[in-house]
Amino acid sequence: MFDLFLLATALAAALSIAALKAGRPAALAAQLAMFLYLAQQGRQHLVSMPYIGEVAVSLDFYKMPFAATSIALGLLVTLYASRYLEHIQAARWYYGVHALYVLSFVWIILFENLVFVFLALELSIITSFLLIWYFGYGDRRRVGLLYFIWAQVGSILFLVGVALSGHFVAEGFKAFGLASLLVLVGLLVKMGTAGAHFWLPYAHAEAPTPLSALLSPVHVGLMAYWIWRLREGAQWPLEVLYAYGLATAIYGSFLVFREVDIKRALADSTIANMGLLVAAAAVKHPLGYFALALLFVGHAFAKAAGFMLSGIYIVGLHTRRFDELRWDLKIFAIAVMTFVALSGVFGINLLGKIGVALGAPHSLSVVVLLIAALFTTALYSFYILNRIYKGGAGEVSVDGEMYISTLASAVLPYILMPVVLLWFL
Repeated sequence: MFDLFLLATALAAALSIAALKAGRPAALAAQLAMFLYLAQQGRQHLVSMPYIGEVAVSLDFYKMPFAATSIALGLLVTLYASRYLEHIQAARWYYGVHALYVLSFVWIILFENLVFVFLALELSIITSFLLIWYFGYGDRRRVGLLYFIWAQVGSILFLVGVALSGHFVAEGFKAFGLASLLVLVGLLVKMGTAGAHFWLPYAHAEAPTPLSALLSPVHVGLMAYWIWRLREGAQWPLEVLYAYGLATAIYGSFLVFREVDIKRALADSTIANMGLLVAAAAVKHPLGYFALALLFVGHAFAKAAGFMLSGIYIVGLHTRRFDELRWDLKIFAIAVMTFVALSGVFGINLLGKIGVALGAPHSLSVVVLLIAALFTTALYSFYILNRIYKGGAGEVSVDGEMYISTLASAVLPYILMPVVLLWFL
């Protein structure tokens, strides 16, 4: 894997940098090269460093859904972005920064040394900050700084916690007391869960839409993997974490109902879905991992489709406001598939929600929270769909590549459902 990791890194990094000048073709090639990371599984030692110990990369069954979804969605968004970036008159270097952003996702998952995970997080923050700063909406520079500061707060808390623990490698990670708390709080801040969420709706809504389609479902969602991975060694109170995740899901769902803007509503809904991911990561049941992976994958494709749909409205109708949206049959078909999947009443999101429910602690108060969380996260999805429907029928001009990419992202949670069921059977 060592040689393959170096080959993939050299190709992906070189092509991403080339994309700063060459634009989309090089960015597409860079992300195709990232599939090399998935070609060989196993753990490989890269180097040993003073103080922080072994630096290794690994790809196993548990990491595969997170890595593969990140790359596939990055590629879909790149295919989608061309017409949108023309609309906002973005410079060609957008594609190079986008490709580096996707590369950071792969490294966040593959690295086993937590200092190198932190460095990958830094790459993700810097690249996404640049795209918000230069190509975002509204008061983009204030929002960009807000995002940068809180993303850094989360990362630094994570790093300080790891340093205090004295264990820098994920395998065999141990942390107690303050160190354990800082690692968890750092990851939760980066996810934007309840109490640490107020930066998220601004950043995810005002980011350029192709970035929102990755920032909202993938970037923050990857932190749930690390909560699941480190939970045993960190000895976090999992029942409390489970209940907190459910409370976040309920709170985030209610935030959606205040919005008049589809991007803001989707950004708020990410808080709700991060709550479900936290609950899944805290499930003690053996199915907990599968709940986490299925919710991550299903949310990633469905939420990306939602943001891509908002981009179609921005380009085609020059608006994000619910009361100004229109739909024709092809647009409404995407909206139905997107929000039914997000609701978790069908598709792999449904299987993920079942996994979360099976892992519920035997406590009446938690079961009440669980029912409320499952209901409200479905309710907000149908609320958004209803707001789109109430806009009324009308022609929406849409670019072919934008439509096909959005459709592919919307349909994948359904295509993957029988695959997962057959695998279980």
